[in-house]
Amino acid sequence: MKREELYREIGLIDENLIDAAGLSGVEAKKKSISKKWIVLVACLILYSSTSTVLFATEYYKNQNTEPYIRYLTADDMELQPAAQYDAEKFLQALKSDNNEHVYTAINRLVECFNDQTLREKALNALQPFLENDNRKIADAAAFAIDILSESYQSPYIVKLADGSIIFTLFHNYSDYGSQNVLWRIKENVLEQYSSFSAPSMYITKIIPSPNQKLVAIVTSSNKSEFVQIINAEEGMVSPELVESARVKYGAQQGLNTWIRTDHENYSYANNIVWIDNDTLEFEGSLAYENTSIIKDVTVAYRFDKNVMEVKEFEKPKE
Repeated sequence: MKREELYREIGLIDENLIDAAGLSGVEAKKKSISKKWIVLVACLILYSSTSTVLFATEYYKNQNTEPYIRYLTADDMELQPAAQYDAEKFLQALKSDNNEHVYTAINRLVECFNDQTLREKALNALQPFLENDNRKIADAAAFAIDILSESYQSPYIVKLADGSIIFTLFHNYSDYGSQNVLWRIKENVLEQYSSFSAPSMYITKIIPSPNQKLVAIVTSSNKSEFVQIINAEEGMVSPELVESARVKYGAQQGLNTWIRTDHENYSYANNIVWIDNDTLEFEGSLAYENTSIIKDVTVAYRFDKNVMEVKEFEKPKE
């Protein structure tokens, strides 16, 4: 096929254009080809630019719609460097277009509880966020207002026998749980009561005993779970129960119970219940030899005697 026929076949030569312009075949072909390629390239550039803008807009829209924080660092919670707690900074951050910053500020404003003036200021500033379209932000605002107004009706609050209350902030901010800090209000004073170091990166459950004198605190990483019992009134804390059960049962069965340097246990606790005011029971899934062996057990721990019993889990009869 000749080159002229090929161009004509793919539509790059317009016969009417040649006739109307009175151009020679070669000149007309050059002008027609140039014009069509210019239009084609322009369309491609316009499409690419439009697509890029739309993609970027949608990306940032999605990024800002649902605050997702994998893990809270000290810098995350400060929003900017600060030597000490600065409520005014967090009040200002409520005006941010960044939902993650707004969410962080709402939670941090709970910490101004002990200052009556700042507390009232925060309560007024937080009210509009109750109607926020973002559920995580609205829930955080509802909880902060519940604490700052001394209502204490939130299901996230645990009331203890001594009249104090305990709670966490940043409830379920991650898929794994809440901030790994336990807060307490006693005699109308807020304090950071206890915190948990790695690998206990998240608090997943706070389970009070029937008489509300003890609480079981369940923490986790993305690999392991941990359980401790706290008597907040007397300031007493149990050993960590999941690892204790793993070591105890491993010794009973002659299994390798080496403790990892990162203190991950790759083990889990399920169906955690108080069977009386002093005894906590749970089903443990205990890992040995880098998870090549998994043992399902039942663990019962008596707090006042520091006594643990670990037995092989008996599956219900069918």
